[in-house]
Amino acid sequence: MNLDCRVGITLLAMTEIESRMTQTRIVIVGGGFGGFSVARRLVRSSVSNRIAVTIVDPSSASVYTPWLYEVASGGILDDSLRGDLVRATDIMLDRFSGIRFRRCAMQSIDPVMRNVVCADGSAIPYDICVLAVGSVSHDFGIPGAKQFATDLKRTSDALMIRTELSNIMQDTSAKQRRIVIAGAGANGTEFAAECASTIRALEKRGALSARSVEVMLIDSGNEPLKMLSPFLRKKTQARLRDLGVVLRMNTALANVAEHSVGLKRIVKGVPAEKIETVSCEYCVTALGVKMPEIVASLPFERHPKGRILVDDALRTLEYRDIFVLGDAAYVKEGKYPDPQTAQVAVEQSIVVARNIVAMVTKRPVLPYRQRASWDILIALGGKYAVGRALGVPIWGYTAYILRRFVDARYFFSVLPWRSAFIRVVKGVAVYGKNETP
Repeated sequence: MNLDCRVGITLLAMTEIESRMTQTRIVIVGGGFGGFSVARRLVRSSVSNRIAVTIVDPSSASVYTPWLYEVASGGILDDSLRGDLVRATDIMLDRFSGIRFRRCAMQSIDPVMRNVVCADGSAIPYDICVLAVGSVSHDFGIPGAKQFATDLKRTSDALMIRTELSNIMQDTSAKQRRIVIAGAGANGTEFAAECASTIRALEKRGALSARSVEVMLIDSGNEPLKMLSPFLRKKTQARLRDLGVVLRMNTALANVAEHSVGLKRIVKGVPAEKIETVSCEYCVTALGVKMPEIVASLPFERHPKGRILVDDALRTLEYRDIFVLGDAAYVKEGKYPDPQTAQVAVEQSIVVARNIVAMVTKRPVLPYRQRASWDILIALGGKYAVGRALGVPIWGYTAYILRRFVDARYFFSVLPWRSAFIRVVKGVAVYGKNETP
């Protein structure tokens, strides 16, 4: 190798090192909907060569949670589906060029030194930090809920529920078996409907005796899916009853035991003293969410309900180089709190990514504009859904197709085209095996 060639290689290496040293370090805590969407938008932005993006998360996968109810109940007796089900929902965070991934949990943040401190004691320096820590399931301190019930927040939860349901279906020693789902919000209602739909499909195939497994949905409110209009709530109740779901509304979960739950009737908003014991083989809770414990220890002003207060650009009130989005964010001057949904996190990720690009290019940040109402689509087993799109109520097969379109739109927004197409096709194919009109 001649001298000129060696000098050229050396200069190239020095240029690359200098480029890395001058890159803006973006550290994103949380690889869920909001965090992963921000990362993918940044690496495809006009400043991708001027930034270094790192995602910090204790899990190696970004989970598409709207499909978890399918993982838990789809094709229960077909164990060969487990791998395909997980591959459809889990997006591995360490497989994307331009994104560095650190598998660790955040222990604290030092906004003065600009470090994210990990549980292992290491510190990750940043120039701009994005907190997308999401939320965790809330059991409201119900006795036995942690020991004897399972929520549906992670892929591991869904697989655990799937195993339990499979065992229940195959246990012919009991004439009547019951599955209790506590919480008739979106997650609980979707799971109850899909579970009942799968049971009906197994009955039609002769794999299960008719009405031998009961699905009971309980809630302290008087109707499922209170966020919908009265018309759509009636449609929901009719659909659930058609699927054989037993509705116990105005009923609170008082306790959970190994093979039973305690229920309290609610009269005029007040729980009764008497506890009714109902036998069941399994209990799944979908009672709501709360902030992760780490949020309370962070040096930021918080809303009384625990969410971090942010300005209209989704930055903390104290530090303009720290963004917060998704479930953990609360716009201080907002007219209303944003719902804690995946849809909101993805929408806010667009604003956060855009404002990070603005900061890197020395331009003004732009505000996040809240919506008075959000579109919502709830799957209710088989090829049926209910919801609202552009303010218009929609139900049945049309809503189901639109729901699938929404799923596809997310994957195409964060994944390369080919990967998104394969994932959508595989997901529809796998989940469609138990979906009857």
